[in-house]
Amino acid sequence: MIKVVFCKTSTFIMLLWYLSIITNGQNPSLTIGNVGICTSSSVLIPLTGNNLSNIGSMTLFIAFDNQSLTFDTIKNIDPQLNGLLFNQLTNPSRIALVWSNVLGAHFQNSTLLNLKFNVLHQAGNLSFSSGCEIATVSLQIVPVNYINGSTYPAIPVITANPENKTVKSQSNAAFQVVSSNAAEFAWQESRTNGSTWQNLTDGTTYSGTHAASLTIRHVPTLFNKYQYRCILKQDNCPATSNQATLTVDSVSGIEEQHVFDQLQIVNRPNPFSGYTNIQYTVPEQGLVSIKIYSVMGKCMVNLVNKQSVKGVYNIENNFVSLPSGIYVCQYVFKLAGEVFITERKMVKINDN
Repeated sequence: MIKVVFCKTSTFIMLLWYLSIITNGQNPSLTIGNVGICTSSSVLIPLTGNNLSNIGSMTLFIAFDNQSLTFDTIKNIDPQLNGLLFNQLTNPSRIALVWSNVLGAHFQNSTLLNLKFNVLHQAGNLSFSSGCEIATVSLQIVPVNYINGSTYPAIPVITANPENKTVKSQSNAAFQVVSSNAAEFAWQESRTNGSTWQNLTDGTTYSGTHAASLTIRHVPTLFNKYQYRCILKQDNCPATSNQATLTVDSVSGIEEQHVFDQLQIVNRPNPFSGYTNIQYTVPEQGLVSIKIYSVMGKCMVNLVNKQSVKGVYNIENNFVSLPSGIYVCQYVFKLAGEVFITERKMVKINDN
C-alpha cells in the first residue's frame, strides 16, 4: 500500500499559499516510484515531480529497506539538477540528496532522477524521512506531498495450471489457468509433443486466446494429443504455465452433437448501455452455468448455476454496474458427465 507522508512545511502564510495552489488544480508532489521486479539483480526507481515550479533548492532524505535493497548510485539525473550531491547514511539506512541553483528548475510531470539499488529480495519499501525541504529561488518553502514507493515481485503467480482434457470429437474443450496478479494472457498450442509452440488467436476454432480461459470449439479428431499452455505477464515479467494434453475420442455420438446444436445463447440489444435480455436454450434436463467474463478472464457476474429442465429461458438484467467494454457470456451445460460450452460476445457502451 502506498501512503502519503508530509515532510516539514512552513508558516501559516505558506499554508494559505498552498491552499491557493490546490484551488488552482496545481498540487505539488514528489513521488518515489513503485517498481515491479522480475529476476533482475538491480533496479532503477524513479523520483518524479509534479507541479514543482521555480524550484531553487532541495534537501531530501529517502529511507529504504536494507533487508531487501542495497543502494548503488544515482542515475539519469535531470540536467536541471546540475550539481546535485548525494550520500548514503546509516542507522537507519537513508540516501541524502542536496541541490541548489539560483536559476531555478521546473518539474511539471517529469522524472528528476533514478535511484539505483541492488536487489536482495524483490519486496521492499522506500519512504521520505523527516527533514525533507523544497524551496523556490526566493527561498520560500514549498509545501509538497511526499508520496512513498516500493519494489514488489511482478512475476505472475500461477495458482492453478491447465489440466489434461478428454473430449468427444466435435464437442468443445476448455483449458484454464488461474493467477492472482497476471495482467496479460497468451495461449499457445503444440502439435509436436511440446518441441515447438505456436501462438493462438481468436476465430472460428479458438476463443479466449488472450484470457485466462481458452475454449476450443468443435474439436476435430486430428487435435488428438495436441498440447496447450499459457504465457502470463505482469509488468512485462513472464511466467509459463504447465502444459496440458488434449485427448480426442474419435467416436462422436449423434446424441452429443444433437445436444450441442441446441445449446444456444443470445442477448438483445447488443451492444447495450445498461439493460439487455439474455435468452438461452436448455436442450435436456441438466446443470446450467452462465457467467459473464471480462476479456482478461475475470468473472464479473454469476447469472445462473442450477439444474434446469428442457426449455427456453430469459434473464432480464440491468448491467449498470459493469464498466463499458467487451465481455464474454459463457454458457456451460453438463449432461450425464459430458460438458458442453458455448459463448456469446457482449458489448457494453456508455449511456450518453
